[in-house]
Amino acid sequence: MLARKIIATRISEQIAKEKLLKKFSNFGVSEVKIEKTPLGMKVILRTSKPGFLVTRASQLIKEASKELGEYFKQEPPHIDVEATDDPMLNPEVIADSIAFKISKYGPMRYKTIAHGALEDIMRAGARGAEIEIGGVIKERAAHFKFKPPGSVLPKSGQPEQYGVRTTKKQLLLKRGMIGIKVTIVVKAQMPGEVQMDGRKSEGPGNGTPENEHKENTGVTAS
Repeated sequence: MLARKIIATRISEQIAKEKLLKKFSNFGVSEVKIEKTPLGMKVILRTSKPGFLVTRASQLIKEASKELGEYFKQEPPHIDVEATDDPMLNPEVIADSIAFKISKYGPMRYKTIAHGALEDIMRAGARGAEIEIGGVIKERAAHFKFKPPGSVLPKSGQPEQYGVRTTKKQLLLKRGMIGIKVTIVVKAQMPGEVQMDGRKSEGPGNGTPENEHKENTGVTAS
């Protein structure tokens, strides 16, 4: 019973996070954290434009707090806004930049644009990244995936503990819809790594680097 309750709570929190990311998609929110405190639930929105979010979306924040209270059947939680560490570690910022460059230079420049974005991400201190671009890029729908050499990208277990940030964006062009997905792994402590005091961090996981640039056809990113 306890395990089922924990799973149900995790699922509810994930659904709430996705709703908040969608609600604040125009304000550069790249990460949502839900914390339980002795005083109740606390929600943190991380964005590269905290001042812009607070001043322009204050009403949306109040609405979101009320909706979360109704969803979890409790008092409306307090919502804080925090700045991200670096704009280049914000997948929303990267996805917007990729969309702008594709609309300006055309979808056929997707490789140059994606590799340039990955260089900016890794230069900012990320330990891993992946960019997916799909849609009617060439003559027909296709899906392309890019990852820099040595990139660590956990995809199982509880990746949110390892600092994985991801976002999806759609761009409408004359030839059709282009889907963009950006995933960034910030420098969080990974399972099995030795900490400063000599102890190892706990938990499963074996993030395996993939050094290949893969291209598959027939699937559209969304």
